[in-house]
Amino acid sequence: MAATSYAFTDPRAQTIWAPDMFEYALENSRLTMLMGNSKDSIVHVNKDLTTKQGGTIIFKLRNRLSGGGQGDDGDTTNNEEAITKGNMSLEVHERMHAVKSAGKMSEQLTDAKGTEGFRQDAKEELGVWTSEAIEDDLVTCMSGCYNENSGGSDIQTINESYPESDRIWYGGQSITSSPALGNSGATYASDALLTAGTTASNYFGTLVINKVRANALSAAPRFTPGVFRQVSASAERDVRFPNKGKRLGNYFVVLAHPEQIETMRAEVGTNGWANMTALCRQQGDDHPIFSGGNVLWNGCIVVEYDRILKRTGAGGTTLAEGFALNAGRTATSDACASGDSVCRALFLGAQAACFGWAMYPGWFEDYIDCNKLKVKTDMIYGVKKTKFNAHGGTTAGSEHAVYAIDTEV
Repeated sequence: MAATSYAFTDPRAQTIWAPDMFEYALENSRLTMLMGNSKDSIVHVNKDLTTKQGGTIIFKLRNRLSGGGQGDDGDTTNNEEAITKGNMSLEVHERMHAVKSAGKMSEQLTDAKGTEGFRQDAKEELGVWTSEAIEDDLVTCMSGCYNENSGGSDIQTINESYPESDRIWYGGQSITSSPALGNSGATYASDALLTAGTTASNYFGTLVINKVRANALSAAPRFTPGVFRQVSASAERDVRFPNKGKRLGNYFVVLAHPEQIETMRAEVGTNGWANMTALCRQQGDDHPIFSGGNVLWNGCIVVEYDRILKRTGAGGTTLAEGFALNAGRTATSDACASGDSVCRALFLGAQAACFGWAMYPGWFEDYIDCNKLKVKTDMIYGVKKTKFNAHGGTTAGSEHAVYAIDTEV
C-alpha cells in the first residue's frame, strides 16, 4: 500500500497550510489593526511586488498646493502652481524560520503525534513567530532602531533610520495633584541628559501627549490622524487590511509601554481612567482599536503595548543601556544613567510607516532522516518609517508621521 507523504513543494502544503498560518499570525498580531492599503492608514501596506519582479517599492506623496489662487477678475496666466510629489523607496528582504520534529518517539510522547499533529504545532508556532517578527520589525523601525542580527544572520527587513532631532521628545511630567511638564516644558537633548534630571518630573502622562500632539500638528510636514474604518468579519481581506468599511473616525495613535501606562493611570486616577476607557469603547465595536482597554485622550487612542522598547542604564555602554548606537553597532552612544530606565513611546499619524510585501509567508516541508518532518516558513517584506524626499530630490526630510517619546519609568 502506498504511503501518504508531502514533498518539499507539495501543492497541498502550499495552498492549505500557508494561508492558515498567515491568518493565524495576523489574527494574533496587535498591530494588524493599524494596517491598511491606503495612505490614511497608520501603517500603509503595499502588495505590488507580490505580482511583480523587483526589490524596491516607491511610495509617493502629493504635496498640497500652497498658493492662494486668484480673486475677482484675476488672471491665472503665469500664476499657475506646479504640482509636486515627494517620494520614498522601500527595500524588501527575505525572512525565514523553521521547526523540525525530533522523531517518532518524541511525537509519541506528546499530543503532537504523527505528521498531522506536528503540522498543527508548526502552524501555531511559526504563526506566532511570524506575528512577532513582523510586530518587532514595525515597532523597532518606528522607534528608529535596528535590525536584529544578534544570531549572526543577515536580517535586513527594517529600512533603518534613527529619529530626526525634531521628531523625538526627551522628557516627561510629574504625577501629582497639579502635574506639570518637566525641564520647564522643553525637551532634553538626549536620554543621558533626561536620566540625569529629576525622575519624578520625567514620567509619561496626559501632558506629555498634549505637548507632542501640539508639536506634531505644527510640524512640517504636518501630522494628520489616521482613518479607522469598519471591519467586516465576513470580508476575507479585512482582517489584514481593514480599510474597506465605513469611516468610523480620525485619530492619532499612541503606543506606550505598560510601565508608561501605569504612570498615566496614576495621574488621572481610577475613575478618570475608567471614563477614558469607556469613551473609547463608545466609538463602537466595529474596529478592534476601540476595545481591549485602550483609552481615548485629546483625539489620540492610547494603546498599552508591551513591545515598546525599554533601555536601562548599568554604568556602561552596552546595547541594553541606550537606543542610539555607535557606527559599529557595538555600543550605545547615549547611555541612560546607571539604574534609570527609559521607555520609547510612539505617537503615530497617518502613513507613519510603510510595509511592503513581495512574498507572503510560505509553507515548505521536507523530511530529515527519511521520516522526521521539517517545516519552514519563508517571506519577503520590508518596513520603513515614512520619510519623503523632496520633489525631484534624493534627500529625505523628517519623519512624516512618527514622533518618539522617551520618558523615564
